[in-house]
Amino acid sequence: MPHAPAPIHLAAALAALGCLLAGPAGAASAAPLPSAPDAAALWPRVFYTPQQRASIEAARKLPPGGADQAAATAALAPQAPPPVFQLDGLALGRKNATAWINGQMLQHGEPYAGRTVHIDHGEVRLRLSGENDIVLRPGQQVSDTGTVLNDVVAPGYFHKK
Repeated sequence: MPHAPAPIHLAAALAALGCLLAGPAGAASAAPLPSAPDAAALWPRVFYTPQQRASIEAARKLPPGGADQAAATAALAPQAPPPVFQLDGLALGRKNATAWINGQMLQHGEPYAGRTVHIDHGEVRLRLSGENDIVLRPGQQVSDTGTVLNDVVAPGYFHKK
């Protein structure tokens, strides 16, 4: 009879060892099996207690350096610059108009950044009651205060005849 490959011999040896350790097939242990909470108490603790786990999770949420550094970092953090609005494009139709502000497509009358979009011929006005309108022309970048930050076309470049 030819010899079987080594992995088959190993598998047969492990199966025989498992049968020897398991004991006779019909034998059952006389002691009843413990319930789940009791069974858990029989095993040694491998992981942390719930209190230790909660403190580890809380420490993970803090930035490196602890709570003192988090408070100092928040106090020294630079203030966010005011929002900037850029009119990327404008499409005027017979029944409606569309503007693209900061890459978002908006229709006439829609709200955007707390303001209402009003599309006129060649410009878009962002209105908020009690404040000055922010006027945008295609390609312009305007701050929340209404100051033109960047304009694609320099002032005085076009002349009417």
